[in-house]
Formats: sequence, C-alpha cells, structure tokens
Amino acid sequence: MSLSNFIRLIENELRKIFVQKSFIITLILLFIPIIVLGRWDYVEKESGAAKAENWRTELKIENKKIEEALAEQNSSDLPAFAKEQKETYEFNKYRLAHNISPIQQHTVLDFMKKGAIVTNFIGILLIYFASNMMSKEHQWKTINFLLVKPSTRRMIYYAKFLSLVVLYFIFSFAIIIYSFIIGSALNGLDFSAQPVLQYVNNHVVEQGILPSLLNDYLINLLPYLFFVAVAYFLSTVLRTSSISLLISIILLATSDVIATLLRTKNWSKFLPFMHTDLTVYTKGINIENGMRIEFSIAVLVVYILLFLVTAGELFKKRDVAGQ
Repeated sequence: MSLSNFIRLIENELRKIFVQKSFIITLILLFIPIIVLGRWDYVEKESGAAKAENWRTELKIENKKIEEALAEQNSSDLPAFAKEQKETYEFNKYRLAHNISPIQQHTVLDFMKKGAIVTNFIGILLIYFASNMMSKEHQWKTINFLLVKPSTRRMIYYAKFLSLVVLYFIFSFAIIIYSFIIGSALNGLDFSAQPVLQYVNNHVVEQGILPSLLNDYLINLLPYLFFVAVAYFLSTVLRTSSISLLISIILLATSDVIATLLRTKNWSKFLPFMHTDLTVYTKGINIENGMRIEFSIAVLVVYILLFLVTAGELFKKRDVAGQ
C-alpha cells in the first residue's frame, strides 16, 4: 500500500470521528474548564494589585523563615524537607536577584500556559474514542468492509490508531484556541511574558514562554498514547468497548500509585507505569532511580508498539465469519 493511500485511510478514519456527536460534545466539554480558569484568573487579577507591590518584601521574609526552619529541623526529617525548601529558597533568591516577580502577569500567553492543565482530560477522551472505535464499526455494520485481504486489514488497523494520534493534536489545538480567546477577552492582546523558572540539577534556569508552552502541551503525548494503545488492544481482543474503557481508565488513574509501590524494585524501571509522568524531567534528571527522559520515551514507545503490533496481527487474522 502506498503512502498516499495510507494517508487517505487516516483521513477517512478522522471523518468517521468528526461526524460523531461525541466529538462535538468533547470540544464543548474542553471549553468548560477554560471558562472556569478564566473566572479564577479574573478574581486573581482583581486581588493581585496589592501583592504585586510588596512581592520583594514577601520573598525576603519567606527566605528568612526557610533559613530558620532548616536550622531547627531534626536531622531525621531533613532530607525530604530540605529538598522542597531549598528549591523554594533558590527560586526566591533568583527572583530577587533578577527582579522577576512571582505574581502572575495576566497576559494572553500567561493564560494559555495556565490552560495547558486542561490537556490532562485528553487522556480520558482518547481512551473513550479508542475503546469505541471497533465497536462503532460493528454498530454501523461496516466491519465486514474492513476485513479484506490481510495486508490492507493491518494498514486499516494502524490508520485507526494514527487517527487517534492526530486527535490528540486536534484537542490540544482546541485548548490553545480556547485559552487564547478567553485570555484575550480578560487581558487584551498583551503578549508580554516573564521567563519560566525551573530548578534543574540544583540550579535555577530560565526558559522562554514559547518553549515552555510547547512542553506543557506535548509532554503528555506519549504517556497518553500508551493508555490509548492499551484501550485499543483490549477493544480489539475482547471485542467490547465497556471493559476496555473501564480497565484503561483504571490504569490511567492508578498509574502513579503503581509506580510509587514498585519504585524500590530494580526491575520496575522496565515497566511502563514508571514512565507515564514525564513532567518529572522538567526538573532535570530523576535522581531517585537514575532514569533519564530518553530512557522513559524508549520504554513507552516499545510498549506502544508491542500492544499495537500484537493487536494488529490478531485483527489481520480475524475470521470474517466470526463477526
């Protein structure tokens, strides 16, 4: 099959998604939390004027309290306490030295960065579409048209998955547009922004607002695709959407808990659940287990391909008469 034909398969799968009422409802649902964030931003803006005038004094007082707390802290409690307090202390010190206020600026770019938190809902939405993708074919009585010669059947299966990847970018772009609209309505077309501060390898570093925005909106792509691959695999193997949806959402909701429980095991770093939160790498190396983001990405890609290829082969060999 040529690349152009494969791209047309992806376009066809996207058209199937776009005509569903659930897709329109999803776009509406993504707009609601942006409105809520806008309301909070407005309240913060109204109450932030007085704080903006005294931020240097407040940071100096906070750092003095941190110094006193560290001096009085018991040695047994110091490691966990000191790490968090040291970061806060260094951030405050850097802001004072470079005159970078911690008070939110309330600009368009600032609100768009705040809106990135809504991307946390995309994982659940993609799992829903992945779980229902095959069941919809049965519902529409179009499944037999997909079960043609094995090579084409496999490509159709992969095209469906890649349409979900495109859907991630569509939902992310929708959130960006919503955030831009609400941010502009609240703050006008003010695109000024302070640098984003990060604590990397025991040092405070600055990151531009645009690279930070790109990171915020794309950091969850691979972790979500892993859960989507699981949902897609289960829906293909079990031929039911409800069970695959339930299992995948439970895994998504408990992945952090699973990672915490297994973190002390040496072999745990080869499990996908240890790598479903890539945001830990925005602070540099994961010192606790020595892993790097390159390793986490590689593990996620391997598991995604494992689920995808396995289910693709099962779908290729599926008996038409059994449908």
